[in-house]
Amino acid sequence: MNGKTFNVLVITLALSLIFVAAQPADAFKLFGKKEKPGQVEQPAPKQTETIPQTQSEAPASKAKIKIDNPVYDFGDIAPDTMNEAKFAFKNTGEDSLKIDRLQGTCKCTVPDLAKKEYAPGESGEITVQFHAPKYHGPTSQHIIVFSNDAQNPRAELEVKAFIKLAVQVSPENLNLSLLDPNEGADQITFVSQDNEKFAITKIESTGNVISFDWDPNNVAEKHVLNPKINSAYLRNNLAGAISFTVNHPKCKDLRVQWSAMKEFEASPSVIIIRNAEQGKIQTRSIYLTSNYNQPIEIESVKSDKGIVKVTNQVKTENRFQFDVDIVPPEKTGQLRVFSDTLHIKIKGKNDISIPCRGFYKSGQ
Repeated sequence: MNGKTFNVLVITLALSLIFVAAQPADAFKLFGKKEKPGQVEQPAPKQTETIPQTQSEAPASKAKIKIDNPVYDFGDIAPDTMNEAKFAFKNTGEDSLKIDRLQGTCKCTVPDLAKKEYAPGESGEITVQFHAPKYHGPTSQHIIVFSNDAQNPRAELEVKAFIKLAVQVSPENLNLSLLDPNEGADQITFVSQDNEKFAITKIESTGNVISFDWDPNNVAEKHVLNPKINSAYLRNNLAGAISFTVNHPKCKDLRVQWSAMKEFEASPSVIIIRNAEQGKIQTRSIYLTSNYNQPIEIESVKSDKGIVKVTNQVKTENRFQFDVDIVPPEKTGQLRVFSDTLHIKIKGKNDISIPCRGFYKSGQ
């Protein structure tokens, strides 16, 4: 073999190798295991997509909280004192009782719990610190127990007491009059319940409506004060309280509340129109009454927008009845409400204003 022929063979072999390398994998079957006659190659099984199954909801807890006595009554206690109540409970269910949290209705009750999970049949105890208010009379607070008890997830506890003061004050309420400053302004008496002498060191009144002449250096078992009513201030403060500070060792704060009726009162005080339709008249009656049985003399009655119109007036000795028509105006844009105010001017007295609010019927 000459050199030229050898070179041709080498080049031919190289091209054959390149051709084989370039063929797809199926081409190698030519050199692999032969199939038996009649045997057909089966395609590879398709992989099916696994769809995760929706997990069913967890069954309801079978825990059950049983509280022996959900109400704790302290009875008579002193003002501004700390008091402790304990509530025993037991998990009478089949699952573990899990108490999420305890919530008092005000900051004067602070509930506490040793742990939050209790096995079936296990008992526990809730401790409540109760800060008594300063003033005389009955009081109560509530505590909510949040747990996984499906039947009672918000169990309720209550602490109650009667705040008994070492100094008794009477009367506890004054019913005052706008027409007569002396009516209802009864003497206020303070008496020590344990014979301990004390002085009244400070007096404050809502809106400065009530004042007193008193000696803060007077120390005694009993004090009697005469209230002085400022009628002008009373008109702007129809209800309030007088706070007394005393230096009795077991009592520091006392209070007397007061109130006065309005001179004239309208009923209803606000007109509400629901399901209103444009242009469809709604009729109402308004009653104006003198709480002190005074004659009523009306100077004028008018509304701001003319939506509320007086159609009739009926007068008795100390009462007026106004029949009115409310005509819902045409809607503007998407606004679904309308409003107006009726003003009743009484001769020599303050005006009475009665707001009217209307809500259009859905679809109007």
